[in-house]
Amino acid sequence: MHSYRIDGTVTDDAGLSATVQMSVRPRHASERVLLFGLDSNLRIDSIKDAEGQPLEFFQARETKDRQQSYGDYVAVVLRSPTREGVTDRLDFHYAGSRVVRKVGDGNYFCSSFGWYPTMMEPPAGTGTFAFRSDFEINFRSPEKYGFVATGQKTSQQTEGNWLLTSWKSGIPLAVAGFAFGDYTVRNEKVGAIDVQVYANRRPDDLLRSIQDAFNNPGEIGNYSSSAAIGNLNMAAMARTIGAETANTLRVFQDYFGPYPYKQIAVTNIPGSYGQGWPGLLYLSWVTFLDSTQRHALGITEHVQLTDFFRAHESSHQWWGHRVGWKSYHDQWLSEGFAEFSGNLYVEFRRSPQEAMLQWRKEKENLLRASAKGFAMDSIAPIWLGQRVASSAAGPGAYQDLIYSKGGYVLHMLRMMFYDFSHPDHDHLFKAMMRDFCQTYENKPASTRDFQALVEKHMTTNMIMERSSNMDWFFDQYVYGTGIPRYQFSYTTEGLPDGKTMKLSGKLIRSGVPDDWKDLIPLYAHPGQGTVRLGFLHATAR
Repeated sequence: MHSYRIDGTVTDDAGLSATVQMSVRPRHASERVLLFGLDSNLRIDSIKDAEGQPLEFFQARETKDRQQSYGDYVAVVLRSPTREGVTDRLDFHYAGSRVVRKVGDGNYFCSSFGWYPTMMEPPAGTGTFAFRSDFEINFRSPEKYGFVATGQKTSQQTEGNWLLTSWKSGIPLAVAGFAFGDYTVRNEKVGAIDVQVYANRRPDDLLRSIQDAFNNPGEIGNYSSSAAIGNLNMAAMARTIGAETANTLRVFQDYFGPYPYKQIAVTNIPGSYGQGWPGLLYLSWVTFLDSTQRHALGITEHVQLTDFFRAHESSHQWWGHRVGWKSYHDQWLSEGFAEFSGNLYVEFRRSPQEAMLQWRKEKENLLRASAKGFAMDSIAPIWLGQRVASSAAGPGAYQDLIYSKGGYVLHMLRMMFYDFSHPDHDHLFKAMMRDFCQTYENKPASTRDFQALVEKHMTTNMIMERSSNMDWFFDQYVYGTGIPRYQFSYTTEGLPDGKTMKLSGKLIRSGVPDDWKDLIPLYAHPGQGTVRLGFLHATAR
């Protein structure tokens, strides 16, 4: 894919129509049919080639609101076979509903996927995030509402009751998205980076129903009339969300290098999930509630739904966008790294103790039983990516392995690089991560690519049995399965000089094969402090 020009219109009743001019650069010759992904609720009127000639196409049946999906794809029949590396142009025109949904007065949910055509089934198991395209996005939207999209806004004007905005990607992007609604806009600055929060002024239908339940406890729901919930509008937390987003950028720039874009916009969406698009975050309404409101609603795991959640999604600006992944095997480089980043931010925003609680929850995810009664970690290595999901694994396997274990792998590497002798204990880890981002700037990376960067920066402590590579670590924790269990017992003996102490210990490992290898840090806690005594090379049972 080379470039997009999207001319779209969104209406007050949530209709979406668009003309998309797309340049395509095939990697293979002699293909007559190209397959694209597009939400089936957007019905295509025509597809034309560069000469304006109509092309035959087949589109999956419209899904509408049925549970049964017929697929979201379009097959386009070309007039002549593709030529390898030769750019061609296709013009799509389509319109429909249900891709944008009106969810309250001035509230709209704009789907992040499927609103423009994307190439399907690229070669060698790669996905959308392995490719980059230039985007020019021009939209007409109701003048009374705000509108925001990926890229930089290059123009804005009104025409009758319409707001006309244009957006261009400063650098090629993997994906693009937009949002619109009746927003309050708050601005922050992180150096030269603009941080903007687009928060709905009025509650959506769900929040309004919750508000009514609290205001009329005897008529709706089962809430106590004494519970304090205040006004459930997202705008009240806009300033806080802006400050928190700015703080995540500061932490991640310190660890991973420069933020890759000139601005970041944050908007609330219905539902419990989030999406981090280039320069545009879609965050669940839950993270826009204050602590009193979450308590009144009985929402627990506040850190997981607020500080961790916002940081996880913010970090996708680096993991997935600044650095992509080459195939489904390498997607843990995005989701696992984002999981690590969320916990890293909790460490700075809350405390190291709170971050440790989060890591323990990640470990519990890996040890919990699968649908067949096996420990989740034993199902498959994280290198299998989406293939870890199966009937044997049961629901949640992908999340537990790719996210939780992927995050743990990076955290383990961080601890290997941890330098107690330096004022910035993480300086070695930061150097490695910044180098990784710079080396694969706006390009996809593979697991082997990342391993090579780790080996470039590895310390002498990480050399296992005279082998100056990290095969021992990646073979076990990325390409294999297993979680070792260690028991450490020790005795201390004061030496005659009265100042020196002799430490004798025994480390017992279980739960993994005999040839398992690990680098185990050894710490002492004199008084209130912590001192790392060194590393144990655990290479034999």
